[in-house]
Amino acid sequence: MDAAQEAQKREAFRQAVVNTLERRLFYIPSFKIYRGVAGLYDYGPPGCAVKANVLAFWRQHFVREESMLEIDCPCVTPEIVLKASGHVEKFTDLMVKDEKTGTCYRADHLLKDYCKDKLEKDPNLSAEKAAELKHVLAMLDDFSPEELGAKIKGYGITAPDTKNTLSDPYPFNLMFQTSIGPSG
Repeated sequence: MDAAQEAQKREAFRQAVVNTLERRLFYIPSFKIYRGVAGLYDYGPPGCAVKANVLAFWRQHFVREESMLEIDCPCVTPEIVLKASGHVEKFTDLMVKDEKTGTCYRADHLLKDYCKDKLEKDPNLSAEKAAELKHVLAMLDDFSPEELGAKIKGYGITAPDTKNTLSDPYPFNLMFQTSIGPSG
């Protein structure tokens, strides 16, 4: 079975699991009848029960057995806190897009997967090439968008599902802006 068939098999299994979880109301996309927003979900009765059990298990282990103190904080944080922690400047991932389908991928993950796959599965890999790939893995978090793009192009990395060419890496901000207070 080649890589494309393996990816299709994994995707079919993932889709079957997702469909079962939605059909049995473990979770459903929030606001689904209005076409919703990706990444927002509502828990149905079984999902709420699973969540409650996970929290109870966590509390039993960490709060009761480890004698830690539990706190509950707001979901929204003022910008000054995020600036002080470095999140505003550094909370981005470098993404690439499949140039035909528009599907987005984390650029560093594609490069990491390529390097690991070559190191583990290529019996004809020279010692020099292996050392180069290990160096790339060690430096992965330090590459600029241009350097990361050059590595992806240089190794001929394509979209995993379609084998289409990929765009140049671009920063994707993982935080979203919201307003707090009466003045917004």
